[in-house]
Amino acid sequence: MKVQISLTVNESKRMIARAVVSLPEIKNALEKGKILLKGGTTVSAIAEELVGIPLRICGRISKRGTTVSSLVTSKQPHSILVEKGKIKNIDDSIVEVVKDLGRGDVIIIGGNALDSQKNVGMMAGSVSGGN
Repeated sequence: MKVQISLTVNESKRMIARAVVSLPEIKNALEKGKILLKGGTTVSAIAEELVGIPLRICGRISKRGTTVSSLVTSKQPHSILVEKGKIKNIDDSIVEVVKDLGRGDVIIIGGNALDSQKNVGMMAGSVSGGN
């Protein structure tokens, strides 16, 4: 017997999110380190699964072209740091926060493109990747 299961885009992102939060590296960083989550549709699903809050999204491609998070009016954070169960909005301090990360800490960021050699790329609004 053959079976085909089709998932919507959102269902797929939720499945990825559940798999990511079950990884030993994520569990270890959640308990002993820090986790930085930088907004994107899949990373927002991970944030919801991990700490119960969605992130402001960027990197969308629309009929007008690419969009960035600074053009979206939302009170949701775009980037957060999870440390010892506490959630901190790091939209205004992401560069400094990244410098303080160490071994065992985790950064989760999504990609926007895949080239023919399977390298992942992301749209960046600034040298540091933007907020």
